Amino acid sequence: MLLKKTVFLLFTFTAVLSAKAQPPTHIPLMNNTWKLIAERTYKKNKDFKMVPAFPAKLEALQNKVVELPGYIIPINADLNHSEFMLAVVPMDQCPYCGQGDIPSMVEVKMGKELIYTDKPVKLRGKLILNKTGDLRSEIFLLNAELIK
Repeated sequence: MLLKKTVFLLFTFTAVLSAKAQPPTHIPLMNNTWKLIAERTYKKNKDFKMVPAFPAKLEALQNKVVELPGYIIPINADLNHSEFMLAVVPMDQCPYCGQGDIPSMVEVKMGKELIYTDKPVKLRGKLILNKTGDLRSEIFLLNAELIK
């Protein structure tokens, strides 16, 4: 009888631990703009420096207003944010985000501060592509506003 209880407790304990180890679920937020952003590659420029290369359809959106759904990834420890990263997966899902690659993120500069939430948001702003290969982000959403 003691052996049955021990096996049962061990099985229950293992089941609980494995259930907690499952990645959290999230709402898929990929839209056509995110798909274009994900096609970014890298090439060497004339100075042999690696710089981002964007698909032509994404280049056509340069300086245009676009809508991007996503999750807020804070870059500072405040509750309100005027600058943050936007990603298609939530921050707590990063280790589970896919096939060994970090999903694309966009640096957002809001027109008005936004309160942090772990729920998906939808933003509208001007898309800027940074092709310089410097230490800044490669894609920006400027003067962004919350639309959802």
